[in-house]
Amino acid sequence: MKITLTDAAIAQLQPLLEDGKTLVKLVFDTEGCGCSVNGVPTLWLVHETAQGEIQAESEPFPLIYKAKDEIFFEDQMKLDYENAAKSYILKSNNQIYNAHMALVDKR
Repeated sequence: MKITLTDAAIAQLQPLLEDGKTLVKLVFDTEGCGCSVNGVPTLWLVHETAQGEIQAESEPFPLIYKAKDEIFFEDQMKLDYENAAKSYILKSNNQIYNAHMALVDKR
């Protein structure tokens, strides 16, 4: 999976990653959604990868995700940041996955 980050998204995330230990994780969060195929794409800040997680092709820093969640996403997506809404946007050429994506600190 390839995730292109816009300049706005990079500007928001870069300061959070300066410690060299923090990773950005794309999560298909199903907590409170009813079943495992209903979920909401969310970003987490974590300190390490877990078993079964892989790295997306992304620059200037890596994004990780659970391999089993890959089915919910397209091969090419874009992560943007909307300053007016203070939220991230995950989209592709075909759809918007989440126009108000949260960034949750799980460190």
